[in-house]
Amino acid sequence: MPSPSMLFLSPNAYWHYGLLIWGLVMFSILLIQLPVAYFSIVRPFDKKFEIRQYTLEKGIFYLSFLIRLFNYVSGILLQPYKGRPLKGLAKRFVEGRFNYQKSVYRKSINFRAHASRFQIGLCYVLVVSTVIMFGGLIPLLIHNFILYPDFAAARGG
Repeated sequence: MPSPSMLFLSPNAYWHYGLLIWGLVMFSILLIQLPVAYFSIVRPFDKKFEIRQYTLEKGIFYLSFLIRLFNYVSGILLQPYKGRPLKGLAKRFVEGRFNYQKSVYRKSINFRAHASRFQIGLCYVLVVSTVIMFGGLIPLLIHNFILYPDFAAARGG
């Protein structure tokens, strides 16, 4: 077990390693997963369905890429739930995604039928990583503002 002076993210070893893992997930999302997703999901579907300049394509590329990625990932992962009887919030979310897809693309596209196993697996990895990314903000705020505010202030966080 390392001494507290060696732990640069937290004086507690468990929090230190948790924050370190969260940082590695953030690193992998930004520098590995998103570029791989762009070249293996977004560009192939853009070319396959001739989708061009739908959402801020000429202005803010990164925002447009994230919006299209979310549309393709949700289309791939929610397709099996399209015809199932769902209730409440799940029903509204699934129906809303496909209604949005129909209004944007002017047709209903079965993205899952055109996706490879790698693309489907990458979609699941992206969803899990995104949940970890946003879910990790809560423990980070608890750590920095409630449990160890002096430590966080000393290191500039």
